[in-house]
Amino acid sequence: MRVRLQTNHGEYLLEHDSAPTIGALLRLYGIPLSAVWTYRIDAQPGVGAPGHRRAVFVPASTALPGDAYDDTEIFARVTRNINLPGLLGSETSSARLAPEATTEWTFPTPDSGAFQTVHSQMTANECFEFVRRSVTDVLDQWPADPTSGLVVGTSGGGDSNVLLSTLMESGFFRPEQVVPVMMLGIPDWDAQVDNARELCGAHGIELNVVEESETARLAGLKELGSVKKVFKDSFPDADLEFLGTWLLRRVLSRYASERGIRFVATGANREDIVAEHIARVSRGLLPLPAPFREIGDVTFCYPIWKVPKKIGDGAYPAFSLENYENRNPSYSPGRSIFYYLAYWIPELLPGMDNTLLDGMSQLADKDPQPITWDEDLRDHVCREGSTAEQKNRWQEFLEKVES
Repeated sequence: MRVRLQTNHGEYLLEHDSAPTIGALLRLYGIPLSAVWTYRIDAQPGVGAPGHRRAVFVPASTALPGDAYDDTEIFARVTRNINLPGLLGSETSSARLAPEATTEWTFPTPDSGAFQTVHSQMTANECFEFVRRSVTDVLDQWPADPTSGLVVGTSGGGDSNVLLSTLMESGFFRPEQVVPVMMLGIPDWDAQVDNARELCGAHGIELNVVEESETARLAGLKELGSVKKVFKDSFPDADLEFLGTWLLRRVLSRYASERGIRFVATGANREDIVAEHIARVSRGLLPLPAPFREIGDVTFCYPIWKVPKKIGDGAYPAFSLENYENRNPSYSPGRSIFYYLAYWIPELLPGMDNTLLDGMSQLADKDPQPITWDEDLRDHVCREGSTAEQKNRWQEFLEKVES
């Protein structure tokens, strides 16, 4: 059996030694099933014009026989006149090898974009340099005098480690102006405190550890011990990551405010921001600002917002691996879907994730105040996007845990 891809640019034979079905073969070549119609021509075609040919649909689940003498031909007709061969063509791509690589990434070329790519293996030093350039781009846009200081959320994992290191080595801040803070209280996040201390010590600064009781005070909670259970009881369909990021935002904001610091940096990376942007746009909402986001009196900044997580992790692979091994499983459908999409975009079209970041961040500028103070919740919230029922559920949760 032979499978041929039919396009307006030509016809291509698809080899299928390792593909059990037609669908698997198309996926192997990166061809979306939604972009083609698979068929065969009946052995007894009708007489007359081409429109009267007996074309029989062939499901993607059809098995590909291993019989080399089977002369059946299956056609996969591209249903839109686009340059799909150009996007799929391996002859227009190249590889860059690195003997001591810690990760890899596919980059578009400046002239041809996703039509001509370079698949690069990257060493830890190259990953660090990639992050350094991205951080420098954000620091060049810094909206205030750096002497006002910066609180850096630190977890001991790959993102926050490479963020802290590049900030310290940028020369933009003096060492005493950078305040690394690690919040304790979420067990699967707490395990990396020794790694965070080690990293801070390497840069000659001290890690500021917010113990569980202080985490509760800064977050405005009675205590932290029962919050996890109350959250799961109140929101059984939500992951603890939602609770953790909410706590982190509250704690870092107040920690900074109490010390007269107006800026907080966290390790939100490219997939984090792309997934968030798409999630909001899919609901008819404008994206939230990045890389700077005002939340009350504090501006959260995301210096590695254009760094793919895989490259950030490549700078500190051992720390990153330990961080993943200590995480609880995630079951939230929405969170999984939008991250999954954020991962596939650069896989299918290298560079498109960066293009989306730029475009959607410009859309965010259309709403200068997307985050406002809600008197009922006594917190800063997105002005749009929550239903009355969601707000009531959150208010009931707060009544159980707030001091």
